[in-house]
Amino acid sequence: MQSATSVAPSRWQRPPILIVGAHRSGTTATVRALEILGLQTGQRLDSHHESKVLQRLHGTYLRGVGAAWHRPGPFLEWVNTPEGAADCVEYLRQNMRHEFRRVFGFRNTPRGLGSQARIKLGAAWGWKEPRTTLFAPFWLQIFPDAHVVEVIRHPLAVAMSIRQRELEFRAGGDPATPQLDQLDYCLRLALTYVEAGERLARLTPNYRRVRFEEIQGNPPQTLTDLAGFCGLRPTGARIAKSAASIRPERAPEWESLPRETVRELLNNHPIIEKLGYR
Repeated sequence: MQSATSVAPSRWQRPPILIVGAHRSGTTATVRALEILGLQTGQRLDSHHESKVLQRLHGTYLRGVGAAWHRPGPFLEWVNTPEGAADCVEYLRQNMRHEFRRVFGFRNTPRGLGSQARIKLGAAWGWKEPRTTLFAPFWLQIFPDAHVVEVIRHPLAVAMSIRQRELEFRAGGDPATPQLDQLDYCLRLALTYVEAGERLARLTPNYRRVRFEEIQGNPPQTLTDLAGFCGLRPTGARIAKSAASIRPERAPEWESLPRETVRELLNNHPIIEKLGYR
């Protein structure tokens, strides 16, 4: 069996960039901006710039241990054991080895082959898929030199967005996802992802956390900084185009909540203030 460090370099010259963060936290806008700056992310992607094969890969494992993206607890308990951690790493490694290009969304088309050729010549590449936040410790065992960009957004804004999306799905006739209509549950879920992302800082020196509000507040500067971290060398025109793709921050929806509700939620979750949000 190949070692963890020998799988990727035989196919690509450089380790990937992992864009992690909770659902609805600004990761889609961030990866879209990085793509404009030159990050290679594949072509077989959905509207959120995610590989469907990678979504299924993560989702299948979560279901196998009785978990889901919206209920990560059983997964986190399982991989906190030596047996669970080893099993998860082997699952990712075997699937990646057998379907490397499909997992990361690369097609056998002229455009896809061009992207793969650039990567083999040393271009920066990576992926964005929120469940990667949970799986990142094990991806780092396969790609120990990977760079991790964690995108966070005000947890109350994330929670309200998750809940609103769930209510829209239900109104459209989709089956209900348990507890996602509850704001407090959605907030705890958002913070679970934040804490999972934060733990990555202890696993790799190649870690960068960015608040999405900072990207919205000063796109040229924050995206230039992220480009440097990712090993990208964009032109000024590319930076301007990338910055223009970021929508300005709107008035936070959570400000429409009753003050008592906001105060209670913040008091119950002091980590929000530690993140720099008030």
